[in-house]
Amino acid sequence: MEKHLIFMDIDGTLVARDQKISPRTRSVVTELQREGHEFYVATGRKYSSAYEMAKKLTDDTQVIASNGSVYSINETLHKKRLSDAALEFVYQTMTEQDLPMFFFGEHTIFYTQQLPSYLQKNDQSRIGNSEEDFLFIDSLTTLKAVSQRIVNGIVIADGREAELEQVREILEESQLLSVSSSHPNNIELIPLGVNKATAIQAVRSSLMIPQKNIISFGDGMNDLEMLQASGVGVAMGNAVDELKRHANFVTNTNVEDGIANFLIDYFS
Repeated sequence: MEKHLIFMDIDGTLVARDQKISPRTRSVVTELQREGHEFYVATGRKYSSAYEMAKKLTDDTQVIASNGSVYSINETLHKKRLSDAALEFVYQTMTEQDLPMFFFGEHTIFYTQQLPSYLQKNDQSRIGNSEEDFLFIDSLTTLKAVSQRIVNGIVIADGREAELEQVREILEESQLLSVSSSHPNNIELIPLGVNKATAIQAVRSSLMIPQKNIISFGDGMNDLEMLQASGVGVAMGNAVDELKRHANFVTNTNVEDGIANFLIDYFS
């Protein structure tokens, strides 16, 4: 069979809340890599966290991180970042709305309010590895001082979804950055013109893989462009309904080996 490129979101797709990859998925991916197919994780996570998860899958799995802002091609890392103008606009807008901000470097999370429980020490397997991974931003001046290290960001506000929708419109109208959401409680802050799909296009162009041989798996709306850029877009059984409507196929959930089941059927 012709060489394929396969892209997998991580949270809600490759793994569940326990952050574990099923042995069955690992076995299927390993076998397909032996046959010459290429695999990537494609996630909103910062690069170091995405890289760690990729290597838990297999040594040969490569990375698209920060919603397409950072990606590897043949072990060479490519990176785009939020502009200084975008960072300043986001900071001022969110400060006025009293909304918490989290900005991501390749290895560090910069935050403006108290860390939510799922980013704290007892659950750092998803985001970071040590307390040094977290730096507090107490002012715009502090943010500007670290701006060159920031790739992308996210605003998370549980229970304030209506406010987030209004803020999202403000951010979009600024035309300083791209925005998306992996869940109704967040706004993902991405460099202008960047998403998982733009990274996929760069990878497939470099590796000269036709679009019909691109398979992608996702569960959230920040995976929409990725599925649309693929010849075969697959929504997980636990995906949001809107994503399922745009997918070519719907597989089992992330806790039912949805990725492995689809790949076995597809390649057989």
